[in-house]
Amino acid sequence: MNRLLLALTLLFIASPSHAKDPIRVGILSFATPEVVFQRWKPTFDRVGSEIDQRFTLLALTPVELQEQVAQQKLDFIISNALTSVTLKKDYGASSLLTLLPLHSVEPDGAVGSAIITRADIAIDQLDDLTQFAVVSSDPKAFGGFQIMAGELALAGINPFSDLKDLSFVGFPQNKLLNLVLSGEADVAILPSCVLESAINSGHIAAGKLKVVLQRDHQNYDCLASSELYPSYAFSKLGYTDHKLATQIVRALLSIDKNGKEAQLGRYQYWSAPVNDSHVFGLLKTLNEWPFVTNWAFLLKGAIPWVIGSFIFLLLGYLHHLRVKRLVVLRTHALSAEIELHQLTQKSLYEQQKQFYKAQRILLTGEMASGIAHELNQPLAGIRYLTQGCLYRLTPEQGELDTALNKVIQQVDRAQSTIKRFRQFCQQPSVYETCDLVMLINETLNLMSPELKRVQITPLLTLTEVSTVADISLLQQVLVNLIRNSLDAMENRPNPALSITLSEHNQQAIVSIQDNGIGLSEVALSRLFFPFETSKQNGLGLGMVICKRIIEEHRGNIFATSLNDDNTQGLNITFSLPIKIHSPTIETSRKSAHV
Repeated sequence: MNRLLLALTLLFIASPSHAKDPIRVGILSFATPEVVFQRWKPTFDRVGSEIDQRFTLLALTPVELQEQVAQQKLDFIISNALTSVTLKKDYGASSLLTLLPLHSVEPDGAVGSAIITRADIAIDQLDDLTQFAVVSSDPKAFGGFQIMAGELALAGINPFSDLKDLSFVGFPQNKLLNLVLSGEADVAILPSCVLESAINSGHIAAGKLKVVLQRDHQNYDCLASSELYPSYAFSKLGYTDHKLATQIVRALLSIDKNGKEAQLGRYQYWSAPVNDSHVFGLLKTLNEWPFVTNWAFLLKGAIPWVIGSFIFLLLGYLHHLRVKRLVVLRTHALSAEIELHQLTQKSLYEQQKQFYKAQRILLTGEMASGIAHELNQPLAGIRYLTQGCLYRLTPEQGELDTALNKVIQQVDRAQSTIKRFRQFCQQPSVYETCDLVMLINETLNLMSPELKRVQITPLLTLTEVSTVADISLLQQVLVNLIRNSLDAMENRPNPALSITLSEHNQQAIVSIQDNGIGLSEVALSRLFFPFETSKQNGLGLGMVICKRIIEEHRGNIFATSLNDDNTQGLNITFSLPIKIHSPTIETSRKSAHV
């Protein structure tokens, strides 16, 4: 029906001789305003006469009640325990009294829910409700639905999604009993005592309907399928005058259960507030299910999502800034890496230049040694022959004696010039601790352009070995041997190069093997002779230099040809004595001994 003002303001004058503002009392009810008026008017008539005040009674639904409270349009409220606790939590309402209904002995156990079905239907547990058509009056009804909704929630059942055939048909409550009797519904969820009242009034025949899943409650006259909760509570709002509240409470407590006010109001009396902690538990349980439809609750429920969304967006923005920062850092790192690569390339180029310069000096020294060796022998012969001629001269041959002495002087001068030339080409040798693995890797890095030219990656089998040696000279040996292998494999279809470093009998053994063109037996026998070469533009001094450097380090070097039916190539192995590190020793690289 139309609830314009909806509350159909029921204004009655307790004391017509006074023109005071009426006290506004909001009463939670799903019944019509007329029914509410008939039930509660006698009670507040008496209270008004005792305290000399007028009351305005407003019958309100849960949503209307909360709106009126939020807008501060009420002074007092009468509501069920759940709504009272909700308003206490959200708006600071204070519970002053608790109503004791007719059918109960204890005020804290006065209202419950009953699951009512036909006598021939068996329901043994709450899960069975999912198989039946269930009706209730309203999702906001405390005893008629909310208490049972809490029981279902605790059992892990969502009444709105798991009860597939759930419907709300409104009031009066006897209508739900008729639907179950007629078979239009199988189960009705109603407040406890509704079935007993219908049977006592003759509306329903005894034995037709029954309450299932009954709970055992002492001192309670009705059957219930749930826990029991307090009944109606009388509460004041935070802004209501406490002296006025005290007067009203005193007047309500004076009502006797035999008085007409209690009989028409269907209660025994008003009592002091009871423990409502289990109502808070029910409220917490119900808030986990989607039937609370007031906007304030929805807003509160949405706040965590709004905050979560804000945090998510903030984290996304921070992540964006982080990624942007990482891109900038990576760009700088790449720039630095490119710059470092360029510096490395430049350093490698300078190192190669120094290496080639040192190699030319070694070659020059070796050539000087060879030339000096070849020239010193004929010059010595000339000197000896000239001296022999001087011994055979007679005193009369003085002019010839002078000429021969000048020949000897020129020979001495030539030998002195050759000696100074050899000394000019000599360099000091510096002995220090040498990590042979590191030396081999540095040499390969130095020769990386030539390795790329041949498109080959050496196979390395290296054992950690260190000794005392001239690192520069040993690197010359490795470069010469590796370059010879690369030159020998230049036109091979599948070039292969292996370098092995091992230790045996206090000797460091280095072996370099390739699958190049190899050497004939004659060429192999003259491999370490000076000026012997198979290269078109070679000088024939490289292997001689290698041999003399290894021998200067008290080592040995030899070559083995792999020319047979299955393999082809050359293996060159040299050994160095493993020495304990000692202070730097400098010697002269004398060409005659290099």
